[in-house]
Amino acid sequence: MYFLFEKDIRMLKKISLSLLCSVLLSANANAQVFGNASMNYDTCLDKADGSDLKMASCTIIEANKILKSVEEKYETLANNKAFANWNSGSGMYSGNFKKLYNEWLQYRDSYCSLYGYSLSPSPDQGSIAELSGAECVLELTKRQNKDMDVVIKNFQQ
Repeated sequence: MYFLFEKDIRMLKKISLSLLCSVLLSANANAQVFGNASMNYDTCLDKADGSDLKMASCTIIEANKILKSVEEKYETLANNKAFANWNSGSGMYSGNFKKLYNEWLQYRDSYCSLYGYSLSPSPDQGSIAELSGAECVLELTKRQNKDMDVVIKNFQQ
């Protein structure tokens, strides 16, 4: 069952990346510098030298790092027996936790794709759409991470 869920997440991340940014394809030549997931976000941005596409690549990498924290929080709650009734089962890989996570991820990616597109609907208007879409993904992922902290805090009280 674990592999099915991981497969779903990977598929959604791929869709997200392709919808938001052709940046990872175009940044392929810069993969040694900008594909390094262990690089600090600020360092990555500094090395981007003002390139929208490179900064978008750094931003998506950072969003994916935070997404791992979000996933861990969902999984922690999903595996807590106190949430079994709400979840209509146990674990992250079925029930309401899986549905909530997948729907949130789909909303985030679709909204941010629209947001980025709205800034330059014509392909010849530059790369600001990719950067703006990536920044949207980062901000919504940060917000979801904080929202999950609130749910955990509420439960612990």
